[in-house]
Amino acid sequence: MSSRPSPRKSSLSGSSPVTPPQAETIETKPTPAATPAAAPVTRKTEEPSTSGKKKWRHKVSFYQDPADTDRVRGAILYTMTTEGNRNLSQFVNDAVMAKVEELEAKYNHGEPFPAVGARELPQGGAAAAGE
Repeated sequence: MSSRPSPRKSSLSGSSPVTPPQAETIETKPTPAATPAAAPVTRKTEEPSTSGKKKWRHKVSFYQDPADTDRVRGAILYTMTTEGNRNLSQFVNDAVMAKVEELEAKYNHGEPFPAVGARELPQGGAAAAGE
């Protein structure tokens, strides 16, 4: 019988889903053509792009009447092949951005409104909206 090889150490050991890793450093092995003191390669962490679409999306939640939510899901399911909506997020994003563009055209000469942070809007559900 041959002996079993020792288990390899996981590259995930010591990592945590709560605290993302900092920029990692990977040691490169020198090749015969390379110099003996090769510098370590540093991976850049991905950042959201500032041009048009963002690489990282964030979740936005809102309150809605359950019957309206059911209608939205129905509209997506029964029109996904003809309209091209793949999921609820895409459908809602497209609808909201169409409304935003309409409001920008009506009230701001077609220019984007100044950005507003998440906590700068009134918080709450339908009661806060006066319904």
